[in-house]
Amino acid sequence: MTITDGVVGFIDKFSGNRTTEAVKKAFTFLLPVFLIGALSLTLQHFPVTSVREFINGVWGGFFNGFLSAVYNATYGFASVYLVLALAYCVSNTMDLHKDVKIFLILSCILSYFASLGRVVYTKNADLISYTNMSNIFPAMLSSLAATYLFRTFYKLFNRNKSEHHSSFARSLHAILPLACCVASFALISTLIGLIPGIDNPNDLILKALSSLFESLGATYSSGAVIMIAESALWFFGVHGGNVFDNLLTDPEGAFAITNGQIMTKQFIDTFVLMGGCGTTVCLLVALLLFTKDKKKKRLCYLSGGPLLFNINELLVFGLPIVLNPIYLIPFILTPFVCYTSAYLATYWGLVPQIAAEASVQWTTPILISGYQATGSIAGSFLQLFQLVLGVAVYTPFVILDNKISKLNQSSYLKALTDICRSCEANEIPYSIDNQKYALRAFEDDLASALFDDVSKGNVQMRYQPQVENGKVVSAEALLRFAYNDCGYLYPPLAVAIACKNNMFAALSKEIVKRALSDLKTLQKTAPEFKIAVNLKLDLITDENFRQWLIQTVGDADINPHTFGVEITEDSKLTESENYINAFNQLKNACIEIYIDDFSMGHTSLSLLQKNFFDYVKIDGNLIKQLENERIQSIVSSVVQLGKRLHFAVIAEYVETEKQREILLGVGCNVLQGYLFYKDLDVNQLNGVLQKNGSDRESAKTETV
Repeated sequence: MTITDGVVGFIDKFSGNRTTEAVKKAFTFLLPVFLIGALSLTLQHFPVTSVREFINGVWGGFFNGFLSAVYNATYGFASVYLVLALAYCVSNTMDLHKDVKIFLILSCILSYFASLGRVVYTKNADLISYTNMSNIFPAMLSSLAATYLFRTFYKLFNRNKSEHHSSFARSLHAILPLACCVASFALISTLIGLIPGIDNPNDLILKALSSLFESLGATYSSGAVIMIAESALWFFGVHGGNVFDNLLTDPEGAFAITNGQIMTKQFIDTFVLMGGCGTTVCLLVALLLFTKDKKKKRLCYLSGGPLLFNINELLVFGLPIVLNPIYLIPFILTPFVCYTSAYLATYWGLVPQIAAEASVQWTTPILISGYQATGSIAGSFLQLFQLVLGVAVYTPFVILDNKISKLNQSSYLKALTDICRSCEANEIPYSIDNQKYALRAFEDDLASALFDDVSKGNVQMRYQPQVENGKVVSAEALLRFAYNDCGYLYPPLAVAIACKNNMFAALSKEIVKRALSDLKTLQKTAPEFKIAVNLKLDLITDENFRQWLIQTVGDADINPHTFGVEITEDSKLTESENYINAFNQLKNACIEIYIDDFSMGHTSLSLLQKNFFDYVKIDGNLIKQLENERIQSIVSSVVQLGKRLHFAVIAEYVETEKQREILLGVGCNVLQGYLFYKDLDVNQLNGVLQKNGSDRESAKTETV
């Protein structure tokens, strides 16, 4: 095993951890909150003085008040929202009744507020200072601890009680666990509050961290230590800027710009924290250039505007950086490299030192801020150089992320396919409710990608030709849905995911529209060519869908009786009272009806009582056993029955010459399978039909 494989294995194991995945998903849920908050913050601190003055002054500060309300409602309570989202995500990984999960979430939010300490609830307290973005780390710890603590207490107090009770009974069962959980957090907070100058766990964490760096002087080494520590803290969700804010902004401290040294808060903001912590403008560019993940691309487009003004929470928490080992090294290394290069450029006189009188709004975009801070275009060129340097640092890790994502996606896709095949074999509904969180999250990604393709009309179709007397006369339309670089999904899996997410009707409409469009193209070459699509019986019996289908086929400008629908035998036709009327309407609209996977099940012969079906496709399991004489007799009987009852028989899964000979021998002339063709796209199929036509013309010429 190579070092790279070892790294990939470690990252996969760490990232696939149930808790880690829950944290990442919780941050994903908060993306709308972060986006709205980022937009309001950008406008409030817009790097143009006249705009800020307008916002602050017009109509008595109406706009500023409005933006402040939006900011406080989003960023101001971000920690509270994280507690809720994380509790929800972790609870979904636990085998608990849905009502109990509600009590678990309530327990988390109550415990979090209990942990804030009594000082928060005094009339002079600023609650938002304890619930805003700066408190993400303690909120994350609180939510995780409360989640597992509540589960422990609940199982302890209810170990001999059945879950088969009413919601009211479960509420009673939750009283003691919830009370113990909240009391535990209140006790811890009260004890911490006895420490002088400390009000709650958040104060304890921030002051403990900042005290480690209070003795640092404004040297290159101290600046490097601060940059490394600030970036590393973000990995754990700790707002690194808050840890060092007092140290760097103290007007009488070692880092005050009036002391004349290079290392100052303004220097860091201008040349290191470009785009925010981790020099995330470089990460944004690297992702835009090299990521193959469509979700990450969309995240970049969403976060690009705020990040231009150095507001990067959307990218940091959306990617996320928190608990993401892939980006830990570049998130620390890039600020260090930028800090070192900027320090040396200033020390050597290549760039003017930032003057005490320089005043640059912290939201000023890169290149502009470099010029304003130094009074020289050299400051802008230095930022441009650092942008290239930072992108070079992030790029290998973006490529590594692509590799790990592809390996994970391929693995998850195989697992879902195996589950789907197993469900088919055992004739049970497709479900992954009892599977691990990461697999369920991947299925959500597949559903989202499928929805995008359906809504944008990007459904891909391929066609497997059906051959009669050596010529291609018709084809079965096959859905082909590709996800990233993983190839095509197993079609029944795509259908199962669509059904699970209430997308099957919309997906079926796109399949029908694409098949009709392709059929119209193909009939320019072969006017009598036919195509059939697979549809579920419940769609056919749905009045709205059926009328849409009839109308769409009628408007498609194709020849009559050349478009059909395939219905599988397991659709349980005998249990539906509506299918007779539905089939009659389809036949009146010149839509052909196929029954797929026909075998000798207990309903098979009863389906043929009425003359609904134009084609019967023999179950592929029979064709695979065709060398068995009894199976040959069964197939022969179906073919003879078709001749008497006026339906044609199609044999699928024909893969050997022996099968072809047997089928032709019993009178089955329409064959489909890999012996003849694999599935083709519409252009390839059109080429086959053109060859059919040229062969026909050649035969006529030879006859003459």
